[in-house]
Amino acid sequence: MDLIYEMNFKNTIETRLQKLEEKCDSIETKLDTLIELLSENKKNCEKMSDHIDFVETVYENVKNPLGFICNKINRVIHGSQYSIENKKV
Repeated sequence: MDLIYEMNFKNTIETRLQKLEEKCDSIETKLDTLIELLSENKKNCEKMSDHIDFVETVYENVKNPLGFICNKINRVIHGSQYSIENKKV
């Protein structure tokens, strides 16, 4: 009787271990997928950051001359000494 109980106990343990190994494999596969997705996301974020830096640089180089031209045109159209922001020049 003890021998049968012991064999059943070993089978139960082996079955549990096998299930745990399968779950670990599944978790590892999912983790690999997550790591891959995060890596792709990081590349996309770096591209977006480069684009934002480019746009900010262009804006900094264009905003003063563009503002000057807009203020001059506004004065000609409205015949006043006020800028686009309604501040006296």
